Amino acid sequence: MRRPKKKYPKGFGAVMILLTVLLCGFLAYLVAEPYLPDLALPTFAPKESAPSSESASSSQKEETPSSSAKEEPPAVSSSQVEERNPQPASADGSLDNFVDWVIWYGLEEPQYPVSEKGTTVYGELFGDPDAQWCAEFLMYCLNKAEQHLGTSYIDEVFPWYPSGYSCGLWFKAYYHWFDAGTYLPEKGDFILFDTWGIGYPDHVGLVIGTEEKADGKTVILTLEGNILTDPEPQIRTREIDPADETIVGFGSIRQQNLGYSGPRKYYSLADKPEEPPSEPENGGIIDGDAAVSDIPQEGEETLPLPEHSSSAPQA
Repeated sequence: MRRPKKKYPKGFGAVMILLTVLLCGFLAYLVAEPYLPDLALPTFAPKESAPSSESASSSQKEETPSSSAKEEPPAVSSSQVEERNPQPASADGSLDNFVDWVIWYGLEEPQYPVSEKGTTVYGELFGDPDAQWCAEFLMYCLNKAEQHLGTSYIDEVFPWYPSGYSCGLWFKAYYHWFDAGTYLPEKGDFILFDTWGIGYPDHVGLVIGTEEKADGKTVILTLEGNILTDPEPQIRTREIDPADETIVGFGSIRQQNLGYSGPRKYYSLADKPEEPPSEPENGGIIDGDAAVSDIPQEGEETLPLPEHSSSAPQA
């Protein structure tokens, strides 16, 4: 029996012929690989986008001391340094001139003077490079000025101690001490602070002047090193309100305070020696821890320097 012949829809043959032609043309294209010349396309330089306000402000911020690495400051010429911190015009060796040189040497020191090992040249001056160095920094500057000018103000006008605590007692011994709130300091005076409220000085700085602001208030200008509240030890200047509660008092290099009646061998009950003060000679009446009969009068030689206990607090 014959099978019936298959019937395809009309147009099927035409479609098959068209597909065959297209397939053959595509194969011929792949074999021939027609040549396409290289076209030089125009190039455009990428447009620099303006930094956002957030990124711009962050880039302008100084690196905080807590950063792992500080950028080296840009190199400056000697003329720029001179303009920023002009050298004193003279070297006449007067007290005012000496103070100018002390301040100049202090401002010439690097802002971050602590080495990678945690030492400073200021501590080395007293044989302890690892020491806290606020007082040592001032002694270093005093010594530099003394060597430059050939003067002898150290031990005569300024103390020579690696401790703000002892520097204050030195001024007390010679009646050049003023409690906070009783005196507006002058250029060259020492200013002592009780930063943490412990009852006696734990930090010392140098007064470099005072300034009256637009609102009529006066501020104290200081040069200090190793400020206890700074996140990283550094040397910098500050503006301080004379009413600042952390100020303990001032050591004056020009003014004598014969009316001072407070203790001269300590600051408060917090650091008062346990042993009672010795009885004054000649029936003197104890005033503070000094006998009234011991207070020097005008023209008399000042008192000898008191002996400090080795256990005295260090600042």
